[in-house]
Amino acid sequence: MEAYKMNFKLNEPIRISFHSFTHRENVLLKLTRNDVIGYGEAAPFKLITEDTQAEVFEYLSKNKDLVEKELDISEIHEKLPHGSQTSRAAIDFALHDLIGKKKGIPAHKFYSDKTNKVLNSVTIFIKDLESTQLEAQRILGAYPDLKIIKIKLSGVKDVERANKIKSCTPSGISFMLDANQAFDDPNNAIKFLNQVCDILGDVILIEEPCPKGDLEKLKHVKENMSVPIIADETCVDIDDLRKIIEKDAADGINIKLQKAGGIYPGRLMAELAADHGLKIMVGSMLEGPISIAAGVHFAMSTPSVFVTDLDMDLDLPKHWNYRADFVEGSRIPANQPGLGVELDFNSIEKYKKEGKLDFERII
Repeated sequence: MEAYKMNFKLNEPIRISFHSFTHRENVLLKLTRNDVIGYGEAAPFKLITEDTQAEVFEYLSKNKDLVEKELDISEIHEKLPHGSQTSRAAIDFALHDLIGKKKGIPAHKFYSDKTNKVLNSVTIFIKDLESTQLEAQRILGAYPDLKIIKIKLSGVKDVERANKIKSCTPSGISFMLDANQAFDDPNNAIKFLNQVCDILGDVILIEEPCPKGDLEKLKHVKENMSVPIIADETCVDIDDLRKIIEKDAADGINIKLQKAGGIYPGRLMAELAADHGLKIMVGSMLEGPISIAAGVHFAMSTPSVFVTDLDMDLDLPKHWNYRADFVEGSRIPANQPGLGVELDFNSIEKYKKEGKLDFERII
């Protein structure tokens, strides 16, 4: 096992309703067996994944011997102690990558010979009105095959921002809204969200309108909106999912593999959600190409997934030889075994020297 700090400096801060990011604080994991390397990635964020980068390194260090010895994916999930979910995700990804390379098959083929191709969104984060419109125009120019735009909401000037985006968006584009817990008052949420939906027209889902874990407020919004309400921050793992099902608090869930602990536990969540008629989207944290590829393979092998939001690697400086492509509005993995990502360490060293990347081996 080797584990590296991999922190890219953002060109400009990324804003959601309750936080601004200036860096991507990720961990690159390498598992090597007989000269075959499996890559994993952790993307911790305490307020959502409930762990930090320091806690990832601590968890990996404590479980190094187990990880280096155990190659069976289900066995290692049973043996790993509770703790850092993003560490477990990184281990899970690295094993899928390593085993896929050894077998010569892509990771999604572990679970299904059929492929579930779904549309993928690209996100407009919270900006001022002029910058919002410019960002919408930039995204539409960069991804001409794009079919879904995701808009981050803050509860302030969302109606005005929706108007700016709609004014420059061609027909045929659908929208997803992500409030990131912006509305403490569920009635206020219903009012504002309906206004935004009326402006945009084709809104296919709304994520996490109310404070994390407040199932009564989430349920109230769900019961008074015609657009599906999706639990994100409220649905970290399968225990949270069971609570949502019990309360009938949401129309669907956002499975982020960093929250879930990897592809294997994500599949258990997807099976339970599908059994109870919940919609399933697959989202991402501030992840790089390895973790995004894991999400793509997960979605492709999970027929109950109806849309993905796997876009957080798209604007990263190029430090790979191949990764999942954006084709006809969907993310498609490279035609390679495992996760289908090959990193370019010459570029990584170049960005490190230029001060764009903090890259350091910790374990």
